[in-house]
Amino acid sequence: MRLAGAFAALFALTVIALVAVLYFTLVSELQLAIRRHVEEISDTLEAIDRRQGFDDLASVVAEEAGSVRDFDSIFLLRERDGTFRAGNVQNVRVFRGWGELDRAWLPLVADKGSPEDRFYAKWTPVSKGELLVGGSDRHIREVRRILLHGLGWALAATVLLAVGSAVYLAFRAQQKIDLFSTALSRVGRGEIGERVPVSGSHDDLDHVATQINAMLAHLQKLIANVNQSSSDIAHDLKKPIGRLRRRLELALNGTGDVSEFRLRTAESLAELDSIVETFEALLRITQIEAGARRSRFCDVALDGVLADIADIYEPVAEEEGDRLQCLVGANGDARVVGDRELLTQLFANLIENSIRHGPPGTDITLKLEARVDRLITVVADSGPGVPEHERENVFRRLYRLERARSTPGSGLGLSLVAAIADLHGATVALADNGPGLRVEVSFPRPGKN
Repeated sequence: MRLAGAFAALFALTVIALVAVLYFTLVSELQLAIRRHVEEISDTLEAIDRRQGFDDLASVVAEEAGSVRDFDSIFLLRERDGTFRAGNVQNVRVFRGWGELDRAWLPLVADKGSPEDRFYAKWTPVSKGELLVGGSDRHIREVRRILLHGLGWALAATVLLAVGSAVYLAFRAQQKIDLFSTALSRVGRGEIGERVPVSGSHDDLDHVATQINAMLAHLQKLIANVNQSSSDIAHDLKKPIGRLRRRLELALNGTGDVSEFRLRTAESLAELDSIVETFEALLRITQIEAGARRSRFCDVALDGVLADIADIYEPVAEEEGDRLQCLVGANGDARVVGDRELLTQLFANLIENSIRHGPPGTDITLKLEARVDRLITVVADSGPGVPEHERENVFRRLYRLERARSTPGSGLGLSLVAAIADLHGATVALADNGPGLRVEVSFPRPGKN
């Protein structure tokens, strides 16, 4: 109802303003036309006075004043001493310029026309006296009546149209808001997969619905990650904690010498360090996903990061019997907006995965491809690769392929890669390298995301 009232008031004020402009324009033009008509009559009568004399002028004025056809004009001819000679009004004082006379003040014409008439009149000097000629404003009042009558109908139609349109628009908006409310109420009851419907009209409410759905999708992802992480933590840490307890029991109840006790204690500390490292990695991923590091973003030369990573890991790969090749040349502007430390961690994790899970002799390639709107980084190897049906799972926290369980690690490397990429607005894609695994990380150029 407030929206309908606002629409009606706005439209009504618009119509009133338009009619007011039209009214004042017409009144001004009509006043000008009346005065021109009076001046034309005065000039004609003055010409008669000059050519034919004062007596002939009096005859013409008397004839015009006595006409029953024209009650919208007044005439008065008098001599210099004020003696009345001809006309349909009397006793009007002489004034300069234009004056306005009410019909009710003029006895001889008071009963003709409308009592509301006013005359625009002007005195003109003639040979033996003064001549008064005036014209009625009847046409102006007629225009006013027509405009006010039309304004009344226009306002009624405008208010009805505005109220009807506003009620219709408000009803449609309320329908969408009710859908929003229903969907969000279901989300509040735990149905996190619920989404706000989008009508496809691309209006403001659709824009809001799209943003809400993106927020709900992100929230669902976070909740799924938390649930999955809780399950994975309970599953994956159960064994190392069990082993730690077993070692501590053996150290406590053992009958060996001090060296055996120290050995079991050292093994227990190593197991405990592994558990702490896992929890620290989980905490680091959570902080990254929450955007805590976004305040440290700045321009970072991606080709420089890749070159530094290659320099660090090339001797590491050689020690493991692998070959690391860096194909990052002059790519023009290879800047991205991000955290250099996190980007270094991202590529370090990818290269360490290739070294850790590949057999000796694995070829590892690091490349950068510059495109118009994106920068594509590639880490490819000739190792065993990842089965296609497992490529989504490997980004889950603590998830490890069966063949990877015999190698050191916590299953958080690719989860950290995905979190860092998401923080930078990048996407990560796994593909077959024939043989091996090809990991593409696609970064948006500044101002293009």
